[in-house]
Amino acid sequence: MLPVERRNDILSLINQKNYLSLKELCQQLHFSESTLRRDLRRLEKDGFITCTRGGAIANGAAGNVETPMELRRSTNSEIKARIGRRAAGLVRDNQMLLLDASTTVMEMIPYLKGKKNLTIITCCLTTALLVAEQLDCTLICTGGKYHAATAALLGYSAESALDNWFADLMFFSVNSVDAQNGLTDQGEEIAHLKAAMLRHARRAILLADSSKFGHTSAYRLFPADVEGIVTNRAPLFDQDCWRELRSKMIFTEER
Repeated sequence: MLPVERRNDILSLINQKNYLSLKELCQQLHFSESTLRRDLRRLEKDGFITCTRGGAIANGAAGNVETPMELRRSTNSEIKARIGRRAAGLVRDNQMLLLDASTTVMEMIPYLKGKKNLTIITCCLTTALLVAEQLDCTLICTGGKYHAATAALLGYSAESALDNWFADLMFFSVNSVDAQNGLTDQGEEIAHLKAAMLRHARRAILLADSSKFGHTSAYRLFPADVEGIVTNRAPLFDQDCWRELRSKMIFTEER
């Protein structure tokens, strides 16, 4: 098969589903990851797709397609576990927590064992199941429209449910963190819900591994003020605009 034929097959598959992981492309086309990565870069350069961590999105859908849960949970999993453990250390007994649908926040849950009298509110079915299985606490799950890629409950029902509570702490993540453009996500509805959650918490803690720094996704969160950012390491940017974000960073290891 000629390279141009292979790239046409790749583009056809991505356009059919809007998103495909590199693993899925390997399984369907039977080429090596290194070969397909080169093809994806070429297709992105030519303007047909947008490459993501571990896959690619059809350009016509790039603003509306979130990376699937399975792929997100397997990406940087060890780093996410360390971030989750550090974040859980910020939680005290008797607190009410808001947890979003991010896979990094899910990594907190095992480390919350032993905390007393917690109330956890979440918009994510996967998070709710993990909490129910592992923790002895009060669990509240918002209603809303189910979104398969994130297992989140979205829309007016989810946002209006938040009116009943005001949490001590919100833990959340986003797709991209940039000093100039703020916190941004891939999906409009999920970004809108996270912004609503931020308004219903006294303090907000962002969980973000360093690969998310210096990028901007399609939808901005308003408001996006956070008290702390739990991460594995500081971004390698020297611009003055990063100074405020650096001052909020809480690292997984002592520095």
